[in-house]
Amino acid sequence: MKHVLIAAALLSLGGVAAGCGNDQSSTSADASPASSSTSPSDAPADASSGELCQALSGGASIKDGADVAGFADALQKAGTPTQIPATARKGFEVYVGVLRKVDPHATATQLKNMKNVDLSKTEQTEVQTFMGYAQQTCAPSTSSGGGAAAQ
Repeated sequence: MKHVLIAAALLSLGGVAAGCGNDQSSTSADASPASSSTSPSDAPADASSGELCQALSGGASIKDGADVAGFADALQKAGTPTQIPATARKGFEVYVGVLRKVDPHATATQLKNMKNVDLSKTEQTEVQTFMGYAQQTCAPSTSSGGGAAAQ
């Protein structure tokens, strides 16, 4: 559950980079050759819940922009389970997109000083739905999440 809360916090931290770094490096983050997919919507839609939860657990070790980039890569590579509601899947895509806009050269201090991202009401609802889905799916009390050893 801790990693889901960290992931939610990252949205508010990383989201500002979308607004602050828009003219600086957001296009280079979107065109990153390190990722196998060009868009969050290209992320697999047939992952297991364990794969998603394992990718989300990577949020616990984020210290700087390079870690955010690695976290976004891991989430996009993992994708989402087939049973995820459509709104939650859209929220996953928005969330990964926001993370991708964080400058990979940002320091820990710069991440801490970032403000909330400016998302539309629809995007906010979608991301909240994804966070709720992730929290419910990856909570230690849920037996389907088998990744409790990573805590």
